[in-house]
Amino acid sequence: MGYGDFRYRLRMAARREPALWCIIRINVGVALLFWLTSIIASVQDSGFSFAAWLSVPASLSALASLAWTPLTYMFTQTQPLHLLFNMLWLFWFGQVLSDATDQKHIWRGYIIGGLSGALFFIVSKTLIPSLGGASLSGASGAVVAIMVEAAFRQPDREFRLFLIGNVKLKWLAVISLGLLLLGLGGGNAGGQAAHIGGALAGCILFFFDRRKRIGRKTVRTSPRQAAKVVNAMAAYRTDMERLDELLDKIKLSGYESLTRSEKKELQKLSDR
Repeated sequence: MGYGDFRYRLRMAARREPALWCIIRINVGVALLFWLTSIIASVQDSGFSFAAWLSVPASLSALASLAWTPLTYMFTQTQPLHLLFNMLWLFWFGQVLSDATDQKHIWRGYIIGGLSGALFFIVSKTLIPSLGGASLSGASGAVVAIMVEAAFRQPDREFRLFLIGNVKLKWLAVISLGLLLLGLGGGNAGGQAAHIGGALAGCILFFFDRRKRIGRKTVRTSPRQAAKVVNAMAAYRTDMERLDELLDKIKLSGYESLTRSEKKELQKLSDR
């Protein structure tokens, strides 16, 4: 596949998944800006940290002066590999979620998953200050929320993994969440708590939508509405019986055998 073909496929994918590509572009843009400001800060020896201005701080007192960070941190990746893997996971699982729902669910899952991850990080650091991680940045919590919701919606969707083969999405999600749970005892448990917050957000979003669908299916009909339906069905049945009588008469004796009033009645029944 040539470069031109690659660009064409990339452009077509961006048109099919505008929400995904918008989120990816924001993450890449913020990462490039971070790396550029880091180079400038190191040359000028200013000590300015662009990432610290966008990342969620561990203390509540610092969070009060950086109130925007629970929203900005989920678009802030400081390491190239961190950015690469988060965006790949977002693209893969986001496509599954988009196929099962629509584009607005991508933004909903990403934002709510990220906010839930920030909440879990702040709560865990408040309750257990010794947990690792002085600040929180990265899209991992938001991406985990999308992965979990996608796994609930299309559990039997298969992914082909290198050296492993086809793996169903539900098992891939279970394994990933298991690794996250095992990572709670690691050196950055605060960040892992954010992943768990994203996972719970994905679960809640799925069951919230499921409950709404069930609620719509079980809406009770009022007695007045039921009476209208019964009357309409009775009128329809009467019309069909009369129509059959007229058609039988035409079949036996021809259309001209109908009287003028019967022809008008036939026309009205046909129109209805």
